Amino acid sequence: PQASRRDALRMLAGLGLLGGSLFLGSKTRLGETLLADLHTGRGQRQTFNLADGSRLSLNADSAVDLRFDDQQRVVILRHGELVIQVAADPRRPLRVRTAQGEIRALGTRFLVAQEQDATRVVVLQHSVESRLFDGTTLDLQEGQSALLYAGKIAAVAGDQRHRADWLSGRLNVLDDPLEQVVDALRPYSRGFIRVAPDIRGLRVQGVFPLNDPDRVFTALAETLPIRVDRYSPWLTLIRAKEPR
Repeated sequence: PQASRRDALRMLAGLGLLGGSLFLGSKTRLGETLLADLHTGRGQRQTFNLADGSRLSLNADSAVDLRFDDQQRVVILRHGELVIQVAADPRRPLRVRTAQGEIRALGTRFLVAQEQDATRVVVLQHSVESRLFDGTTLDLQEGQSALLYAGKIAAVAGDQRHRADWLSGRLNVLDDPLEQVVDALRPYSRGFIRVAPDIRGLRVQGVFPLNDPDRVFTALAETLPIRVDRYSPWLTLIRAKEPR
């Protein structure tokens, strides 16, 4: 009886460890992707027709969950970036929920990107309402953009609709920092990419092919005072170019 009791305790402990591991795994980026209702892999873009007639496009390495029923239409962006063309439904305004808040729309088209500490919203057609979980709101019109942080909504100057050019496989950069450009290429690149802190703020302009990140890195090294060292397909280091 004592041996049987010990075996049972070991089995329960093992099940507890397995359950804990599965729970922790579900909170990782990989876990979110595997458990998501819709997702894309590295270098993959895909458009989905939703049950309500809306069209949802996901950028590479993105994941969403859907909460659609008779009362609501909610798209939960776990990570990555989406563009959605919303089918009109006056009873159920569609909402995109992120780590910072929600974007509410009715019969419109807009982009949402989950960045490290903020949500980026770009209105491609008509208008949306952006709302933080504390109730702070900001209405955005066509061509306008904002960043949603934990405690504030910051409007972004200038027309930002070019940020949706990834739908056509292009990265359109208008005076953005190098760090942001590299972040846009990560979902299309293999391995680890590190940008040295002293060059992360270098300004970049140009139109680049998303499907060929190595070509983009080569072009950046030719136009900026940087060097790109590829130690393997799995490690790329970007640092300042040493003076001759």
